[in-house]
Amino acid sequence: MIQNKVYRLKEAVEVAKNMPLPAGQEVEIVMDVVYVNGYPVPPAMQKLFLDYVTNNESKFDDVTKKWK
Repeated sequence: MIQNKVYRLKEAVEVAKNMPLPAGQEVEIVMDVVYVNGYPVPPAMQKLFLDYVTNNESKFDDVTKKWK
């Protein structure tokens, strides 16, 4: 389970057929809910996106901010 992380893509990718994400795209995961551009990914696509991010972490930079 990913609690709170913000990832930024290092390169353009295709999460699935006809589902591209550009380089620099930020993907936020909060309590295993995936957000893109500040909006939650549709429920039917949550698992697809979450699995993609967790299985391809090397394609992302962790840009999570640590607030004190």
